[in-house]
Amino acid sequence: MRCKFCGREMRRVVTPFRRPVKGEMITVKDIEVYRCPECGAVFVPKETVKHIGRKTGEKLLKVAKERGRIRDEKEHLREMREKTAKDIEDAIRRGEIKKREDAPMKVFT
Repeated sequence: MRCKFCGREMRRVVTPFRRPVKGEMITVKDIEVYRCPECGAVFVPKETVKHIGRKTGEKLLKVAKERGRIRDEKEHLREMREKTAKDIEDAIRRGEIKKREDAPMKVFT
């Protein structure tokens, strides 16, 4: 692959990716990029961009869960199972749980 700025052959290198995202420093280890030895230009392949996006999303989700912004889905479902049908119906009426329009009001039969 040739550098589009100076025309030299670019080299494939493995490097960490570090960027601040929403107040958090995100680090993705060992990403493959192409770097020009002459001018220092960097090209990031499409697959690497997708990988960085996935890892960034995972890291932000982990941080949000640690800070209590997002509850763990399994924990939430476990808590919901512990509630009685009456509690769930009351929560739907209060608007704490969104009810699908076509769903019956009775949650458990």
